[in-house]
Amino acid sequence: MIKKEVLEKLCKKIFEEKPPVLKTGFKDLDIILSGVENSSLITVGARPAMGKSSFAANIMLNLLEQNKKCLFFSLELSEELLIKRLLCQIGEVDAHLLKMPSEISKRKQSIDKILKAVDKLSKYDLTIYDEHFNVEDIKEKIEQVKPEFVFIDYLQLLDVPSKKPRSESYEKVMKDLKKIAKDNNCIIFITSQLSRALESRCDKRPLLSDLRESGAIENISDVVMFIYREDYYHSCCDEDYEINKGTAEIIVAKNKYGTMATIRLLFRSSIMKFLEPESYDVF
Repeated sequence: MIKKEVLEKLCKKIFEEKPPVLKTGFKDLDIILSGVENSSLITVGARPAMGKSSFAANIMLNLLEQNKKCLFFSLELSEELLIKRLLCQIGEVDAHLLKMPSEISKRKQSIDKILKAVDKLSKYDLTIYDEHFNVEDIKEKIEQVKPEFVFIDYLQLLDVPSKKPRSESYEKVMKDLKKIAKDNNCIIFITSQLSRALESRCDKRPLLSDLRESGAIENISDVVMFIYREDYYHSCCDEDYEINKGTAEIIVAKNKYGTMATIRLLFRSSIMKFLEPESYDVF
């Protein structure tokens, strides 16, 4: 028989009005993920160049704007390169300009945008680590910083035991990350590469079976999201490219807290930023 106090506690939780733990800044996605709780492990998967790092950074900036404390493990990009991407997203400045100081110095508007973005970024409660880490290093940093949200970009670059089969190694990594999230009452986002096998399909939208290395990624994650951009697979001369230019699908393929669904966003590659469709009338 279920204890009465357990049922009373559950009823109180069901009927208690409280704000959602996670607000990604994308309203349709927030509706789908409204039940996400602290201690969750969220995987964002995509093929290379689909924008998974940008999407993770996007969500993080939206959380920082809500005065949340974030920790970002950048295993692919250096701290400097990641900060440049963040400045591009915040100021909506073309990323190519940051590589050409002589060109940007001629554009006062862009300079003003960058300076405002620098000022904004300096006020956020954000810690970035760009060294190579294993799970123990991540655990130690999380316990030191005590963030509300953690971002790890990306799974396949983590140091794992070389003596074990990769599938076993990643199963242990995922279990350890889930425990770390629970022990520290935080939400961990981890990005992941997908198998290139999906490239041979007619419909290249990712499936859970496309997660590389181990089925444990799917099984242990509380939420799995995929990024899909149709224009990635067409040349700029194709009619399909023009139809799908700049559109992105965020596919929620697993959601322990609710429904699975697909939402549409815009992706502005020049500033490496995802946007709500109504944010810009002209792309």
